[in-house]
Amino acid sequence: MNLYAGTSMRRRPSTHDQDIRRNKRARDRRIERFQNTLHVKFKNKSLLVRALTHRSYVNEHGGRVPDNERLEYLGDSVLALVVNEYLFKYFEEYQEGRLAKIKAAVVSETSLAAIARRLGIGDYIFMGRGEEQTGGRSRSSILANTLEAVIGAIYLDAGLKACKKFVLGIIKDEISAANAGTGLRDPKTTLQEYVQKKYRDCPVYEVIGERGPDHRKEFIVRLMIKGREFAVGEGPSKRKAESNAAEALLKRMEKGEIDL
Repeated sequence: MNLYAGTSMRRRPSTHDQDIRRNKRARDRRIERFQNTLHVKFKNKSLLVRALTHRSYVNEHGGRVPDNERLEYLGDSVLALVVNEYLFKYFEEYQEGRLAKIKAAVVSETSLAAIARRLGIGDYIFMGRGEEQTGGRSRSSILANTLEAVIGAIYLDAGLKACKKFVLGIIKDEISAANAGTGLRDPKTTLQEYVQKKYRDCPVYEVIGERGPDHRKEFIVRLMIKGREFAVGEGPSKRKAESNAAEALLKRMEKGEIDL
C-alpha cells in the first residue's frame, strides 16, 4: 500500500538553499540598518545593495552580482554638481580658482573617507574575505568610493532634489572647514586633487634647470598638465620647487587669470 497516496510530497530545502535564504535575511537586515543610519528610505533596495558591493565580493561569488563601480562613477558626477552649485550660490565673491581649491578639498578622498567613517559605511560594505582581512573596511579609497556609489544610488532612486538634500546634509561641515583653511593646505595636494577630479590625470613636475654651488643649489621645475606647461617654480630642493610651482598656478587660478 502506498502510504503517501493522496498527499503531496514536499522536498526539504537543501543546505545550499538554506544558506541562500539565511544570507538574504542577513543582507536585508544590514540594508535596513544602513537606511536608518542614512535617514534615507530606498524604493528600490537593490540599488543600495549594489552601492555597497565591492568588486572583491563579486570576484568571490563568481560574478553573479554587480559591483558598485558604475554607481561610483555616477555618484562622483552628482557630488561634483551639488558641491559646485552650492559654492557658486553661496560664495559669490570668490573667483573660479578659489572655488576650485575649496571643491578639491571637499571632494578629496580624505574628506569623503572621513564622512564615510562618520556614517559607519565600512560596517555595511559587502566585501570579499581577502579584502576584509587586509583592512579593506577601513581603507580610505574604498570608503570614499563607496560613499560616491551610495550618492549615485540615491540619485537614481529618489532624484536630484532628494540627493542634493542628502549630500549637503553630510558635507556642509567639510565645505566650511575647507573655506576656512584654503590658504593653509599643501598646494601640491590641493592641485593634484583638483586635476584628478577634473581630468582623471595628475600634474607632472619636471626639473628643467639647476643653479648655484652644491651647498646652495636652486632647482627650477616646470609644472605640466596633460602635456601643457602651466607654471614654473624655484626652490632649494626639488620638493620645494614643485610646491612653489603648484602654488603659483593656484594663485593664477584664484585671480581668474587662467581657466584650468
